[in-house]
Amino acid sequence: MVEYRLRFSKEAHFKFLSHLELVKTFERALRRAEIAVAYSEGFHPHPQLSFGPALAVGLSSIDEYFDLELLKEYTPEELMSRLNPVLPSGLQVTAVRRCLNHVKPLNAIINRAAYIVELSVDAAIMPEITAAFEALLNRTEILVTRTNKNGTKTVDIRPWLHNLKTEIVAETKLQLRLTGEIGSGGNLRPEELLDLITHPVEVLNIVRVGLWHEQDGIVKKPLDFC
Repeated sequence: MVEYRLRFSKEAHFKFLSHLELVKTFERALRRAEIAVAYSEGFHPHPQLSFGPALAVGLSSIDEYFDLELLKEYTPEELMSRLNPVLPSGLQVTAVRRCLNHVKPLNAIINRAAYIVELSVDAAIMPEITAAFEALLNRTEILVTRTNKNGTKTVDIRPWLHNLKTEIVAETKLQLRLTGEIGSGGNLRPEELLDLITHPVEVLNIVRVGLWHEQDGIVKKPLDFC
């Protein structure tokens, strides 16, 4: 088997695609590109694809990843030139790296994520909204309510918020840049920070702009592990 790690972007209307639909879209593209994909064994074989942290529906991204096992070797340039023409507009492979050794799964190494949030805000309350977001970093705890199949619980997400910066980019447009935890150590969700603001704001777009591994001050991108 030959292993590859691919980076891709998910933009435009494809931000409304679920994670399962995203996987199926790439599986179809691999078949159309006639790439020799390795399949699992058993009664229901499936392509050997493994994606990084799932992106919430409604969020776009310019820095997503998946791992791929193939039956033969291709150059990175060949894989990109085969895949991108058969991918629908809004999905694009932006980098390919051949993994010379077996690497840990993406979900085991990625522990940081960066987002840009674009908001429409009434100009009259822009200073108040900006100050409210900036004050989040000064809080000792940020409690939110989360619901899953096991029920509802209160979670302190403050330890997962590592940085937050605001920028007024137009009279009624505010941009947030934030970084935080993702993965087994915790998962910062940008939309939960928006729910903490009592005044009305309109979400124009949320983009995940970075995924990486960070430990002891050392930063490595997923492609660096190959």
